[in-house]
Amino acid sequence: MTKTDTKAAKGRRAADPEAAGPGKEKRAAKGGRKGAGRDKAAAESFVPSLPSINVLPPAVMERERVERLRRTFAVAAVGAVAAVGAGFVLQAGAISSANAELDAESAKTSQLSAQAAALAPVKTYYVTVEANEATIQQTMSREVLLSDVVDRLYATAPPTVDLGTVSIAVDTTPVLPDAAAAPLDPAAATTGACPSPDPYVAPGESAGCVTITGTAASRAALGDWETQLSRTDLFDNLFISSSAAAAEAGPNAITFSASVSVTGAAYVNRYADPAFVEGRTR
Repeated sequence: MTKTDTKAAKGRRAADPEAAGPGKEKRAAKGGRKGAGRDKAAAESFVPSLPSINVLPPAVMERERVERLRRTFAVAAVGAVAAVGAGFVLQAGAISSANAELDAESAKTSQLSAQAAALAPVKTYYVTVEANEATIQQTMSREVLLSDVVDRLYATAPPTVDLGTVSIAVDTTPVLPDAAAAPLDPAAATTGACPSPDPYVAPGESAGCVTITGTAASRAALGDWETQLSRTDLFDNLFISSSAAAAEAGPNAITFSASVSVTGAAYVNRYADPAFVEGRTR
């Protein structure tokens, strides 16, 4: 038997259900049911449609794309213009508000300037008063109360010393301030006119000089008086220029002529106090 005969025999057996046998018949029936199910699913999912073919040329598609871009840019430009317009409106409102505030402040400035102009005479008055106070302070910077000087001089003399005649000369010339010099010190003493007790030493600076003629019970009494003078800050450099016996006043009595320097402590400088110038204190 050839191969061709063998294949034919197999085909006959497959076509003949009885020759296939019971098992083969069951498998064939089962395979037939599966195939029928697949065909049914395919038939249900199939939707008939016409074939789609793009017959538009590429230039048309390009123009459509360009139009879309133009529309997009146009929308963006409109949005930008709207944003700029809104910003301009807001900025214009802020500028208007600022101008209104500036106008209000300018009006206040005008009112204040008018008030300041109305008060100009008052300012002039106060400036004049201050200038007058400065002039008074400068003019009276070397004021000396002679009554105080005399009272303190007599207070230093012991009972055994009689101050008969007292003459006082003080320097009350005001010192003009110099912008290039040191600050003015009204209490600074000037060169005194009293002679120096030491002929070899020039007299020191002083505010003035007191010349005295009197009588002392003894030369020791003059020594006591000199001690009392040296204990004060108002007098300095007692100089006995001459003395002579005065028998009519006592066995050891003498008459004398003397001079004593007045220090810068004599300058009371009351007018340096604004309260005193204004009359609020005495």
